[in-house]
Amino acid sequence: RLWQAVLAVVAIVLPMGLWTGLERAVGDTTEKLMPGETITLQSYPVADATLQFLPPGSGWSAGLSLSQHRIELDRDKVSATVQVDTAVDSLRRLLDRRADRFTATQPGVAVTNVREYHNQVNGLEGYRADLYGRNIAGTIVVVGSGGAAATVITIAPSGQFDDSTASADDFVSSFVLSGA
Repeated sequence: RLWQAVLAVVAIVLPMGLWTGLERAVGDTTEKLMPGETITLQSYPVADATLQFLPPGSGWSAGLSLSQHRIELDRDKVSATVQVDTAVDSLRRLLDRRADRFTATQPGVAVTNVREYHNQVNGLEGYRADLYGRNIAGTIVVVGSGGAAATVITIAPSGQFDDSTASADDFVSSFVLSGA
């Protein structure tokens, strides 16, 4: 019985030790962005669309990822996900797909008040919807031109959006979208 107990301990402890060692070897999984650092995303799997933007303000960090078409940013309690797509026929349908995907992973969050959207700074047009949940609030904005589209989803704890937090409009205002 002793060898069975030893074997069980090894079977449990060895993978945990290996996992912990790998985490330490990889290091931090987030990267602090420098103020004024431009982010460039390319559509996937076909790199026909490119999106460049500046995260509004300072203090943003990005999760390390191999994705070239999507980035997740965090600052304090606010998070933003930005993505670029190509060959988009309907911005409204893209908004619906992004909203469905988000609400499927966030139980209790509803998408409301879908409406047309126009950014006064760069002229990008598309659709906007509000996100409401018991403890969170946010916005999804989908904009595009010529088949290229960009999506931004901003989320914060309920009551945390104010003049000091970055809104979806702040992100879209810096978007430079090109391609088809």
